Amino acid sequence: MKHVSRINTDLTSLLAELPPESVQLVEQFARFLREQARRGQPVEATPAKGKPSYSYPTILVPASSIDGMIGIMPPIGGDALKDSESLYDGN
Repeated sequence: MKHVSRINTDLTSLLAELPPESVQLVEQFARFLREQARRGQPVEATPAKGKPSYSYPTILVPASSIDGMIGIMPPIGGDALKDSESLYDGN
């Protein structure tokens, strides 16, 4: 672990080189970390090996649960692929 005065020196020199808007972002992040520590929720600096750096809650639902959704939309026609391509092509 780094000595506190070394951390302050390193952090101060890094902050001095940042544009003001970046310093505000660093301040927000520091407040977030402080709040996490206050709640006793540690923040990992790097993800564990084999573990993604993000997670999504997953709720298993049987495929039959979408049966009730079939046919609730009126037929509108159209070509989803063509519509998507025109959206990304800017047409």
